[in-house]
Amino acid sequence: MRLFLVSAILGLSALPASTDEQEVFYGIWGTDKQCARAAIKDGGTVLAMPFEINESWLKHGEFYCQLTWFPIDTRENGYFSGAFARCGEDAVRDYTLGMILEDGELTLRWGLSLRNGPLSRCPVS
Repeated sequence: MRLFLVSAILGLSALPASTDEQEVFYGIWGTDKQCARAAIKDGGTVLAMPFEINESWLKHGEFYCQLTWFPIDTRENGYFSGAFARCGEDAVRDYTLGMILEDGELTLRWGLSLRNGPLSRCPVS
């Protein structure tokens, strides 16, 4: 019986973090141009799109990622967390996505090579 209880406790500690604690990252984030959904180039027709984050998904325009959250870490000026992100539809690609929220600005780190930010919370109309 003891071995079963120890196994159960160890198994629970390996589960993903509760998504409730990641609420500080939920919302619509972008630069001024992304929040306004303005044309990327003057006179262009392609619009800059903000990042939309919730408990299960990250959306950037037509690009979707399913999120499995990591634990959150409280820091002096904000929060750090991340997620395992499965992105795409026909050709799914996996990313380790780091999220740094400092002084109200969000930075997204996609593995070691790509960074988006700092991003501000977009006004909701």
